[in-house]
Amino acid sequence: MRQTVTVVSASGGNATVAYDRPTACHMDCDHCAGGCAAMTARERIVVRAENPIGAVPGDRVIIEAAASAVYSAILLVYALPLVLFFAGYFGGSGLGASGTWCGIGGFLLGLLVAVLVSRRKSRTGRGIQFQIVDYARE
Repeated sequence: MRQTVTVVSASGGNATVAYDRPTACHMDCDHCAGGCAAMTARERIVVRAENPIGAVPGDRVIIEAAASAVYSAILLVYALPLVLFFAGYFGGSGLGASGTWCGIGGFLLGLLVAVLVSRRKSRTGRGIQFQIVDYARE
């Protein structure tokens, strides 16, 4: 998974990089039917990345994360709550309980597990690791 970003600071073999998360409409305002709040909906994302190429603040670079790490995060955040929802729904219905409430409970349990695992990985430094791989050619 690659992303073009700007180096904010660099020290040692690491750099802090940032980019603005794109809007859903990709700022294609000519095709908007009105009511666009995209100008205020930008979110600045800041992450740390390994800096083997020696990029300095202001450089536009390409960072990369291992696809397996990204896919496992996607499964944790999206698939686990959904799987636990269906397990709770059908398991609760099979046991004579309200399938809806058991499903909601399973979904919430999945979200709780995802948040806890994400926080633990962030604290221990085992989250998604980024590396600067090249300068952006723009």
